[in-house]
Amino acid sequence: MRESEVTVAAKATVAIRQSRLRRTRRVLKTSELIARDIILDISEGGMKAGDPLPPEATMLKHYEVGRASLREALRMLEVQGLVHIRTGAGGGPVVGAATAENLARMLTLYFGLAGATYEQLTEVMLILYPNVAAVAASRKLTAAEVQALHEAVDQACSTPNPRMIRTETLKDFHSLLSEFSGNPIWGLMTDAVGLIFADHIISTTDSREFHAQTVADHKQIAQAVLAGNEQLASRKMLEHTQRIIDFYRRQTPAIFAQIVEWR
Repeated sequence: MRESEVTVAAKATVAIRQSRLRRTRRVLKTSELIARDIILDISEGGMKAGDPLPPEATMLKHYEVGRASLREALRMLEVQGLVHIRTGAGGGPVVGAATAENLARMLTLYFGLAGATYEQLTEVMLILYPNVAAVAASRKLTAAEVQALHEAVDQACSTPNPRMIRTETLKDFHSLLSEFSGNPIWGLMTDAVGLIFADHIISTTDSREFHAQTVADHKQIAQAVLAGNEQLASRKMLEHTQRIIDFYRRQTPAIFAQIVEWR
């Protein structure tokens, strides 16, 4: 085959692949397109949680859609926790937040439909947690981050209400390391998986006897992170995560074989 024929054949192959890709790509509904544009406008506009979105009339004109499509888009975003609708005088849509809590709730729907078990969830934890610790150790932390890490060390993974320690003043040790990774995808995914485990398994068990071990593990992980030792941080986090899983498997062995529940 001559060179020109090879070139033509190669171009034809690429064209066929691109055509197949276009055919398999799902066509978005109008409401989905508007929801996407709203999120882009929020992000590009630097808007924060709690900031009001424009009035409905303004949004209808800006997005050039009907009222039904706009309201459906806002409802879709509200379900995800990305928008909140305030009622009453002065109400209307306000910016929500891309939180691990909202993502965790949505993930449990997908995990349940896929038939994923809590045992399989722990397998993912054993991959995510050590890697996040290593990434955190690779970064030069600020003085404020170092202080926050020291303050979080004593917070047990066995708290009976994991949401109580997820505040702006005192963050959970694991979520801090996710934040220190500097990668929002790492942070959201790792935190969401951890929250599912915490809310579905940890919160159902009296884990006070595990507190001392938790604190000791956190101190070793924190020391490795602050020393910039990525391998040690990863290994210590792997050991710690395995201890967490083993402890709760002994406490409530039956739940690990169950399919992840939507909550």
